[in-house]
Amino acid sequence: MITVKKSVNLTRDLVSYGAKVFLMMLLAVSFTLPTFAQEDLWEELNDQAAKLLQERRYADAIKVCEEAIQVATDTFTPDHPCIAISKNLLGTLYWTYGRFSEAEPLFMQALRIYEKGLGSDHPKVATVLQNLADMYLAQDRYAEAEPFYQQAIAIYENAFGPDHPSVVAVLNSLGGLFQDQGKNVEALPVFERALRIEEKTVGPDHPDIATALNNLATLNFYLGANDMAESLYIRALEIYENAYGKDHPFVATVLVNMVEFYEKVGRKGEAERFAERVEQIQSKYQ
Repeated sequence: MITVKKSVNLTRDLVSYGAKVFLMMLLAVSFTLPTFAQEDLWEELNDQAAKLLQERRYADAIKVCEEAIQVATDTFTPDHPCIAISKNLLGTLYWTYGRFSEAEPLFMQALRIYEKGLGSDHPKVATVLQNLADMYLAQDRYAEAEPFYQQAIAIYENAFGPDHPSVVAVLNSLGGLFQDQGKNVEALPVFERALRIEEKTVGPDHPDIATALNNLATLNFYLGANDMAESLYIRALEIYENAYGKDHPFVATVLVNMVEFYEKVGRKGEAERFAERVEQIQSKYQ
């Protein structure tokens, strides 16, 4: 981790004035800073861009991250990992903003830097592969996305073990890819494996488990496994109710699926009962 020097730390006090002021002040001093301070300036910009991404202030984040890349390019060698970090981040920002054609080369450049400097089996390589696959999935480029997901899973398993949360995240994305293509039979074991890992890591009653159960129930329903689907829906409903109360919107998401399920299996009375609960919850948030 790069140590932030006191001279650059002063810029942290400007964050409250917004990203625009923050960026302008950093740019004003960037031309006079020595190399070590340029490194700190890059870190300040990159951290600010990541923070803005978390806040979903994508336009502001893009401006800051573009400047971070410029500072990194002026400061580091072309294959320096800091350049890869910023290009991966800007690629994420671009594709989140729908600028896919600009995001793809940035991901590819970051991938090349990491593979050259760290090796093809490093987790940072997997992170970029996962980002590329997510971007391709968003564009329905399934044939390109799938091998990148598979590679990322293999790298994470080798680095962290088969039950790591990083593996779960990619498994859920891969399962979604199969489901989007109507490959429900292939999606089922992927989602089931992700659920087993989550149950080990966060416990059987965690709200994240309810989300996985809800999705898996719908998949079983599509495959005609109605008894399994019903039991999974009921378990998801109970977890959400215990975690958030009976009138939470998350509870309504499961209830909506249960209404559709009971209607399609011909159990109209149960469908109507759950539909009434959905209306009651929705009325409280309108």
